[in-house]
Parts: sequence; structure tokens; C-alpha cells
Amino acid sequence: MGTMKAIIVEDELFAAMRLEKLIRDTDSQVEVVNRLESVADTVRWLRNNPHPDLIFLDIHLEDGLSFSIFDQTEVRSSIIFTTAYDEYAIKAFKHRSIDYLLKPISAEELKMALHKFREWHGKKSMVDIEELRLLMAAPSIQYRKRFSVTVGRN
Repeated sequence: MGTMKAIIVEDELFAAMRLEKLIRDTDSQVEVVNRLESVADTVRWLRNNPHPDLIFLDIHLEDGLSFSIFDQTEVRSSIIFTTAYDEYAIKAFKHRSIDYLLKPISAEELKMALHKFREWHGKKSMVDIEELRLLMAAPSIQYRKRFSVTVGRN
């Protein structure tokens, strides 16, 4: 497999730039052809350009959840999700063998995800977007993060 084309869909400029550099440093065969920031921009781009081999897709974008991209246009690319979403949902992604990278993304995780992509490339994707949407909408268990503690006498 030669050079692969990829796009990054990420609404935080610093995170997008960092991921692009990480991709360049990790695998010189991956060419990032564009960085997009929103659902609307991504839908427009996919309708007017050849689909890349791979999309690094943030789940939470400035104009909504990235899943709505799949409602508006056919996506023929493989997806690696990038997210800062809570650990509970992330475990469910992993259980369903869907690639994701938890922010901040490490070079080792990126390398493993790209390796997995190369192994799967050309095979029919088993990603069920509707199942993902339901998973993201499901309430996760919330634990208190802050407690009020009194030290000494009142």
C-alpha cells in the first residue's frame, strides 16, 4: 500500500495541527490533504472532492456531533475517531473494535491505529454509525469530582 490520503476533522486548531504533525512524524506514507472544522465544512468537502483513504474524525465539532455527517452524505473512507469523550463511552468503542484515539493523542496509539487501518484497508467496514449514535446519547455514570471538606473546628 503506497501513499494514503487523509483528512482531519477537528474544531480545535491546536489539536488539528498537533495531530497532523504527529501523523507526519509517525508515518510518512500518510498525506493529510485537508483539515476541516465542522460538520457543514466536512459534508461540503466530501461532496466535492475524492474521498480520502482515512478520516481522523473528532466526535464533538463546533456545529454538533460528527455522526450527522453520515446522515448528510455517503462516507466511503475509513474512520479513526479522535475524542476527549469520557472513558466509559471509550471502553464501549474499544469493545466494538472501532478505532479511536483519546486526546491527547500519543504517537504510539497513532502508530497502532494506522497499523490496524493498513491491515483492514480494502475490507468492508463493520462500523454501525447508528449504534455509535445511540452509545453517545446514552447517559454514562457520573461520579462527583469535587467534595467540600472542613478542616479543623467550625
